[in-house]
Amino acid sequence: MQSKVSMVMPCYNKVKYIGEMFDSILAQEWNNIELILVNDGSTDGTREVIAEYEPKFRMRGFEVIIEDQLNAGVCAAAKAGLALATGDYICMVDSDDELDPQYVSTMAGWLEENKDYDYCICDAVLYTGSGTSKEFKPSHFSELQTEEPLYTERYILTDIRSEVWVYLVRAEYLNKCKIVQTYYTDTKGSHEPGYIIPLTMYHGKYKYFPLALYHFNVGDIGHSHHVKFEQAQRFYDEYNRLAKIAVSHLPESIADFNKKQQIMAVSLLSKHINLYRHAKGLSDGHPYLTQALDDLVETINTVCVPSTPITRDDLIGKEELFIRAVKNKLLNVPARDIPITSNSRIIGYGALGKAAIALIPLLKHTPIGPTELWDISGDGEAVKKPDFHSLGEEDIVLVFPKAEQVLSYVKESSSAHVIGAEDIKLYLSHYVKENYLS
Repeated sequence: MQSKVSMVMPCYNKVKYIGEMFDSILAQEWNNIELILVNDGSTDGTREVIAEYEPKFRMRGFEVIIEDQLNAGVCAAAKAGLALATGDYICMVDSDDELDPQYVSTMAGWLEENKDYDYCICDAVLYTGSGTSKEFKPSHFSELQTEEPLYTERYILTDIRSEVWVYLVRAEYLNKCKIVQTYYTDTKGSHEPGYIIPLTMYHGKYKYFPLALYHFNVGDIGHSHHVKFEQAQRFYDEYNRLAKIAVSHLPESIADFNKKQQIMAVSLLSKHINLYRHAKGLSDGHPYLTQALDDLVETINTVCVPSTPITRDDLIGKEELFIRAVKNKLLNVPARDIPITSNSRIIGYGALGKAAIALIPLLKHTPIGPTELWDISGDGEAVKKPDFHSLGEEDIVLVFPKAEQVLSYVKESSSAHVIGAEDIKLYLSHYVKENYLS
């Protein structure tokens, strides 16, 4: 017989979407599900949809627990639901998203067969629209390795998936992490730090599935999507505060004082990275940009402690490189080795494209600053036409276009060392790290 999976769903004013989430739960291939619905004081008809679907869930063979509470926020709703769970495995889902039919069976099935694993993580896809008019697009995050010694830091820096919905956890491990006992409820902000920080810090063994088993509805603007800078500032201030609370609850045996300080510093850095990006990207962000940049500079100096403090002038025009350089330093990302010799020509291919226009000035004073520029639209002089037959094994070709087919074509056309756009950025970020942050 299948083990029981407790699925906890906080529900608040999602009448437009919750029916489709319920349909995706009914379509699950796993049969032994305890569905815990915490109605957080909905006023838009969500509670009526819950009542409509309750008999459908029971007919499907699922257990159903409905908990009604006054509106207290997602953290309070999540804690209430987790406290009611009686399953062998536990997951949480959002009421306006959807699940792949194999969401539960893939992860619970793995835990059934692999008793030494504590939890599973799946990937996700973004969608807009509803019914047959849905449009899907991938959600780009770095993949998890089999073991991540800095998992918590990667999560805080949003380098990997950062939502509770993609985790399915063995109940005994959830209890070991004391998540329900330490869950904060004095906020209507995010509940992710209170769940993911202990989950990742207790060193449980996990299985990552690079499968889009969870479907995020991005057509509805939630609390973590911002259209105004001050809204973003409130969110990231609160997120940082909640991360500190979650870290402070970790016992000394799991994280000593120095480790806690390290994680809190990473959280502060993540806050200022996000606020800088919002100040730059939001229509009302420009008045906040100078302060956001100054705060980012101060935080980088505090967290990385370079021998010579960086200045805002160091960052201007290289902000994203510095952000990536700081992440590389904190996460111990290895440098990209580029075998340069005294006989190497360094060719910039696709030199008239947008990526090249952004990257070539940054490469100018580095060891891989292009000595020749090539482009099929070149004038034959300042920018030459491509001549792959002239390339030797010691030459290096920097391919600026991001398209994989372009990179593959250049690799197949020469015996030179071919470096793609992402590796160029990685090289630049390490150059910044070595020259500014050491």
